[in-house]
Amino acid sequence: MNQHRKDAPADTLEELESLGERLAQWVGANPAVVLGVAGAILLIAASIGGYRAYSHARVEKASAALAAVRGEFMTAMGGKPTDAEVPEPANAEAARSIRTDFAERYAMLARDWSGTPTAALALLEAGQLYEQLGNRERALELWTEAVAGAATGSPVVGVIQSRIGHLQEDAGDFAAASRAHEAAAAVPGYPLRIDALADAARTSADAGQTDRALDLYRQIESEAPEAQLAPHVEARLEEIAARAGGAAPDAKTPASPPAP
Repeated sequence: MNQHRKDAPADTLEELESLGERLAQWVGANPAVVLGVAGAILLIAASIGGYRAYSHARVEKASAALAAVRGEFMTAMGGKPTDAEVPEPANAEAARSIRTDFAERYAMLARDWSGTPTAALALLEAGQLYEQLGNRERALELWTEAVAGAATGSPVVGVIQSRIGHLQEDAGDFAAASRAHEAAAAVPGYPLRIDALADAARTSADAGQTDRALDLYRQIESEAPEAQLAPHVEARLEEIAARAGGAAPDAKTPASPPAP
């Protein structure tokens, strides 16, 4: 048995050499198959690299297209393409016509560049114009479409959900508004998350969902005790807390007087 163990490494080496020879013979006898497999691997690698390059180029083109449409809109409204705020033309009818035209142009741009971050931004712009035109139904439709098509976790989703919340709040649907504000707060990296939570708490209270409003308020106090909420929002939430349990969640409980 000891002799067998001693010879084992040599036997293994012979087997490996034999396997290598057989593999070399098979490659020599089947060059077309080998070249075909190698070619397929190279083609897949090239396709992946090409798709990434194509995707990056498409995103850049979509961004440029959005910037171009926005520049044209600013110019049509009487401003400069680089202006931060949209000027308001003296002729109200002309302003309405321009907004109607560019709302559809933004919506069309979103369709043309579907699948890119630009599509959601274009729908956000289109919805804002329709909201300004008084067509809230169309704005809500476009913003809902934008949320559905945007990448999961994209900060722009937080912005759009917040806009949806305010739109539904204006329409008197406070329960739906609260859900939208909560959805905005749930987006990772959304910079106005605490404000969205406060809006969700406030609209939950307006919808008669006092328990939910209190839960959201306590969440704010727990996660961001130093947060500076809008005064009217802070007052509203403290009022809700006081009515529900006497003291606001962050209020100090006075010490009991010492026993005589």
